[in-house]
Amino acid sequence: MFQTYQTKLCNIQLNRESTSDQYLIEFGKFFGKLERKLFVQSHIKGIPPSNLKKTFLKQYGITSRQFNSIRMQLDGKVSSFLEKRDLDLQDLEAKTVHLQKIIHQKTNQTAKLHQKLLLIPQTNPLFRQHVKKYKNLKHFLHQKKRRLRNLQQKLEKLKVDRDTKRIRICFGSKKLFHKQFHLIENEYKDHQQWKNDWVEARSSQFLVIGSKDETFGNQSATYNVENTLRLRVADCFIGKYGKYIEFPSVMFPYGQEWLDKAKIPYMGFTRNGKPQKYFTSITYRFIKKEKGWYVYATVERETSPIGTSNRNGLIGMDLNAGFLAVCEVDRYGNPIHRYTIKVPMYGRRKEQVKASLSDAIKEVLNDAVLVQKDIVIEKLNFTRKKTQLKEMGASYARMLSGFAYSSFQALIEAKAKKAGVKIRRINPAYTSQIGHMKFMARYGLSSHEAAACVIARRGYFFKPEKIKYDTVLTFPKGLDRKQSNFSKWRTLTNYYKKEYAFQDKIELLKADR
Repeated sequence: MFQTYQTKLCNIQLNRESTSDQYLIEFGKFFGKLERKLFVQSHIKGIPPSNLKKTFLKQYGITSRQFNSIRMQLDGKVSSFLEKRDLDLQDLEAKTVHLQKIIHQKTNQTAKLHQKLLLIPQTNPLFRQHVKKYKNLKHFLHQKKRRLRNLQQKLEKLKVDRDTKRIRICFGSKKLFHKQFHLIENEYKDHQQWKNDWVEARSSQFLVIGSKDETFGNQSATYNVENTLRLRVADCFIGKYGKYIEFPSVMFPYGQEWLDKAKIPYMGFTRNGKPQKYFTSITYRFIKKEKGWYVYATVERETSPIGTSNRNGLIGMDLNAGFLAVCEVDRYGNPIHRYTIKVPMYGRRKEQVKASLSDAIKEVLNDAVLVQKDIVIEKLNFTRKKTQLKEMGASYARMLSGFAYSSFQALIEAKAKKAGVKIRRINPAYTSQIGHMKFMARYGLSSHEAAACVIARRGYFFKPEKIKYDTVLTFPKGLDRKQSNFSKWRTLTNYYKKEYAFQDKIELLKADR
């Protein structure tokens, strides 16, 4: 697996009085300029990058490896743009369909209320109430139609760009670009101050790609055994800065051992079968931030062998807004240990949420390694639900927005590989409903711990649990006892969502022991 580690170039390594800092700033601007030129030539004018390589090398005085770095960084931005555009298209289409349904329902409701108003005398006290409701519905419809029109315009624009294969990339970010039109609101004294930030944003980073057949895994940036990072100067700057810029005593607070291993060569064979010395490739990215220059090193590291199994049980995890519910079961599916870990999400920055989530996941993984059990999680996708946020109410929208489930999946996959823990994914259908009715009261679990118990049990692919009929909850009249257990749970889930508030249902089931 590939892992990226970062470190800050401190004052010892980066002396502002020396040429090192000046070169990084100047080369960053130069790199950004060539990246934008390559974008125009390759993606606007349609010239293949392979045909542009010789021209760029000769005209701008860069090496072949430096050109490849520019091309790879640009390719990453383009692929990210295309992927985001596809997601935006899906999101807008789903939002448009959902809004059309809402508008259709409210239009029928408005028409019925209008017919009702025509039959009520104006002297009737109910007339004013219905008029007020009618006006509110008309206002609601007007706002939804405006939103629908705006979404349709955005959707049409994206479809045209997709069909014409047009790529729109704003180097420096759209957010910063639009700040020039509102200088005072964004605390800028004048346009020149904004332009300084704009130029810096467009030239604040550059990439240096590596290869296994190059010394210390990189031709343009070598990180030797003395921990000195030597950066090769572009040919056009050699007369001013010399051939190399050196940064002594560069240490990475995390991952130093893997970077040290990458410095050790190993013997391999070329395509012709000749023996050759190779290194593990290292790719560096230099990024300028408010506190100075940072170096990000991407290196391939070994993954820990899987040390867990499902022989003696499983651990189920249920992520909720604000906490993580965990339940450990034995090989028969009986809960033997459960707990919850708080993960504050509301009113916090993404970095803070990610840090809290990372700590919680690490705690569960340590337990999994200790008991040698695989972890089971739900295979969820909130993309469709998030398209309905504006229509679902403030509390539900807030919970769904703060869920951070995509971050959860990415974190647990990365950390599980390092820890040697196997992650199993299961169908999340009706895990909460089954846990509430079958296991919560029986084992004294909380509602979310019961859901985690069902998640763990489903990792064994047991048959769907039978419905518990001796309960204080009512049953729908049309429930067919001959249908499959899975179909019965679907019918019950839809029924209870309409008949009971969540907390009321939980309290009734807790009392039903």
